[in-house]
Amino acid sequence: MKEKLPTELTSVEEILQIWRTNRKEATDHLTLLNDDQLKTRPEGKWSISEVGEHLYISQWNVARMIPAVLSAKIGFDVGEQKDLDFRKMRIGLARPTGFKNPENISPLNNYSLNELLPLLEKSMKKLEENLTGKTISELEVRGVEHPAFGLLNLFNFLWVMSLHEGLHTYAIKDRVNKIKGK
Repeated sequence: MKEKLPTELTSVEEILQIWRTNRKEATDHLTLLNDDQLKTRPEGKWSISEVGEHLYISQWNVARMIPAVLSAKIGFDVGEQKDLDFRKMRIGLARPTGFKNPENISPLNNYSLNELLPLLEKSMKKLEENLTGKTISELEVRGVEHPAFGLLNLFNFLWVMSLHEGLHTYAIKDRVNKIKGK
C-alpha cells in the first residue's frame, strides 16, 4: 500500500496510524521466531533482533526530541515544505538501500523477544504521548536535520520516520519468511 504524502495528510493521527500499522506487522513477524532465530546474524548484517532494536532506538529518539524541538531547545525554524520531492522520498524508503545509519541509532544488544517487545511498546507510547494534541501546523514550524534528506520540519520528519519503520518491517518480514522457508 502506498502511504499518503505529507501534503495529503490531514492530521498528526494519520502519521501515527502509519507507524502503528508498520509496528504491528513487525511485531507479528518477530513473534514467529524463537530467540535463537531472532538473534542469528546473517553474514555482515544485523540480526532480526537488532533490526527490532534499531526500530526501538529510532522511535525513542524521535519521540524524545519532539518536545525539545517544539520548545526551541534544539532544531531550527523551518516552516512548511511542500516543495520537497515526497514521491522520490517515499520510493527511497520503500526498500533497503544500504544507507549507513548514524551510530546513535545502531543496535548495541541482541535482545530476546521478551526483552524487545516491551521496548517497542515503550517507544510507541512515548511517541503517542508527545504527539497528543499536536497539530500539523505546530509540527511544521520547527524541524531538524535528517541524515538522508537534510533539514525537515518536524511533521515531514515524522512522516519519513513512519516510512522508515515500514522499510525495516519489510526487511524483518523478508528475513522471517526466509527462515520459515516461505
